[in-house]
Amino acid sequence: MCGLYRFSFKEKEGEKLGKAQLHDLNCSYKDLSQVLGAIRRKPIGEARVILNEAIDLKKAIRFRKFSGRLGHRSELGGQKGKYPKKECKIALELLQNAVANAIVKGLDESALVVKHGAAYKQNVLKRYRKFFAGSQTLGYGKQAIWSNYGLAWAELAVGEGKTAEKKEGANKKEAAHKPKPKASEPKKAEEKAKSVPKTTSAQIKETVRQGAEVAAVRKGESFGKKINVE
Repeated sequence: MCGLYRFSFKEKEGEKLGKAQLHDLNCSYKDLSQVLGAIRRKPIGEARVILNEAIDLKKAIRFRKFSGRLGHRSELGGQKGKYPKKECKIALELLQNAVANAIVKGLDESALVVKHGAAYKQNVLKRYRKFFAGSQTLGYGKQAIWSNYGLAWAELAVGEGKTAEKKEGANKKEAAHKPKPKASEPKKAEEKAKSVPKTTSAQIKETVRQGAEVAAVRKGESFGKKINVE
C-alpha cells in the first residue's frame, strides 16, 4: 500500500503517462475498484462508452470481486454485476483529468489506452449525532449509527497503446499457422477422371485385334489370317 498523494505503480523508463488522482471520495471503494477494473486496458473511447452505459442502466459493470448477493445479468452472459452510478461518474471525472494531463505531455489522444486504474480505502470516520442522547437510542453518546463512514481515493493512468498493430500481428500469425483447406475426395476423383484419356470403340477394337494376333503367333498360326472383331 502506498502513501497518500503517491501512485502505487512505477513508470517504465521512457514511458509517458497521463496520471490523475482523486481523494476523500464519498463512495464505496469496493465498487469503484470494480468500475476501474472494467475499463482497464481499454481505449479511452471504449472506456467512456462502458461508463455511460452503466450510468444509463443499459449495461451493468461486471463484479469479479465483492459480488456477494449480486444478481446475474443477462447482458453479461450470466455473470454477476450491477449499476454503480456514483462510482461511474467519479471514474469519468478521473478519466477526463488523466486524458487532459496526457495531452499536456504531448501524447496523441486518439491512441490513448487506460494503462492503470485502482481504488483504495482512505479513512474511516465515526458518525455522531448533533445532540447528545441516551444509550437507549442508536448507541451511546453522540454516535449516530452502528457503522462508520469510510472514504476512498482512486488513481488512473493513460498512455499510448499499440492495439491496432498488435491485432494486425495476431491476424498475420493466425493466417500463417492456419492449415490449408484439403480438397474433398469427390473433387479428387473428378480431377483423376478428367486426367485419364477417354477410349473410343475403334481403339478398343484395335487392342482386341492386336491381342488376337499375339495369341495366334503363340499357337503357330500365320499373320495373314484375318481376325474378325466386331
